[in-house]
Amino acid sequence: MALSLLLVGACASSKPPPRPLDLPFTAVIPGNFETVWNATVRVLDIYSITVATRESGLLQTEWSDFRFNRELYEHPDRDEFLEEVRYRLKIKLSKGIVPQTGEPAIRVQVTKELAQYKNIFTDWERLPTDQIEENVILYRIRQRMRIADALKRKSVGSRANRP
Repeated sequence: MALSLLLVGACASSKPPPRPLDLPFTAVIPGNFETVWNATVRVLDIYSITVATRESGLLQTEWSDFRFNRELYEHPDRDEFLEEVRYRLKIKLSKGIVPQTGEPAIRVQVTKELAQYKNIFTDWERLPTDQIEENVILYRIRQRMRIADALKRKSVGSRANRP
């Protein structure tokens, strides 16, 4: 009996393994490539974009000397860190089709490369992110797509009601 309680207690207190550093946050967004690309670029307008290749679906931001973009959201932990960190974002858009409907869909992958300067021997070391910024970006892209879809339906509806 005591052994089973010990095993149950050990399983309940264990936390999930850390997320791999290069595993992107992914969302599949219904819509054509052009519309999703434009929504993504508009969400990233608060960043300095260094790479924007529409043909390959790749966007990349400039390295920033903070842990997160202060213009994107207000971080729940307002601590000021006395460390040398930097990050950049890589966003990859890939064309696809929803199997059930045959409608176009775009897979959006967001990777945040967060690094901390250790010393002159080890240079920059990758760190796990808090996962907030990646999720906020995907949420905002989805919202921009919903708004674009609602405006499109409204404009189609207003044309149909014309005499």
